[in-house]
Amino acid sequence: MVRCAIAAFALVVLCIASPSAAAQVTYTTIDVPGAVVTAAQGINTAGDVVGYYAYSNPGTAHAFLFRGGSFTFIDYPGADSTYATGINDSGLIVGQAIKGTDEIGFTYDGANFTTIRVPGKNATSAWGINNAGDVVGGAGTLASFRGYELRGHRFKVISPPGNYVGVEATGINNFGEVVGFTNNGGDAKGFVYKHGQYKALAFPGAMQTEALGINDSEMISGYYIAPNGFFGFVFKNGSFLSLSVPGAKYTIVTGINSTAQVVGGYTDSNNIDHGFVSTRIANPLLH
Repeated sequence: MVRCAIAAFALVVLCIASPSAAAQVTYTTIDVPGAVVTAAQGINTAGDVVGYYAYSNPGTAHAFLFRGGSFTFIDYPGADSTYATGINDSGLIVGQAIKGTDEIGFTYDGANFTTIRVPGKNATSAWGINNAGDVVGGAGTLASFRGYELRGHRFKVISPPGNYVGVEATGINNFGEVVGFTNNGGDAKGFVYKHGQYKALAFPGAMQTEALGINDSEMISGYYIAPNGFFGFVFKNGSFLSLSVPGAKYTIVTGINSTAQVVGGYTDSNNIDHGFVSTRIANPLLH
């Protein structure tokens, strides 16, 4: 049930949030040398980035930490594929591994892995982590997935009212506010969960919306699918800012940190998938 978003140089784009609002954003590409897929998934306040890479598409995935211009590569013991999806300010990494038909969530402190499994479920994904070490993800089977929050050793179900094939909790901030998305046969809708209440999140006119990250300022990152392609977004105060890497066929935004930098991935004209990190999102509608 892993859902994958997809030498550095800078790209600049003018991104429109509404007909009257624009923001300049610079993107710096992150590529693992020799890989044909690099995807950045999470970023902390220090700018440390985690994600995954592969030498073929499709192919075996390996996780990475990108810090200070250098890569550290991470593989869960015995796994067929490993994905790093989030990192907190202490450097604790969260992710998931595929071993045969099993999906296993984990945290990694740079030396040791701690396995995350929701009791009674044969697949557990882990997506987001905050500074308290609280983790969010999803658990279940291919036929039915539900979101969760792990605080200490206790699991709490995260699932908006309604009937869904799948629910994933994907991001959590230091106030315990959670974002994620529901899915019914490819019809994905984002949501925000805070103070015991769920609120839907859908990019105007989009066919699908997935909310993937949230920072302490309640800026939400994610992506949407429109008739003309895949695009990233940042949302706050009722306004969306659409994000697209110049020249890319598709852009997906995954994580966001406390300084409003985002990370994600884009596909170029040669169908190569690259990761990226942005400069701070500075837009009057979002602050």
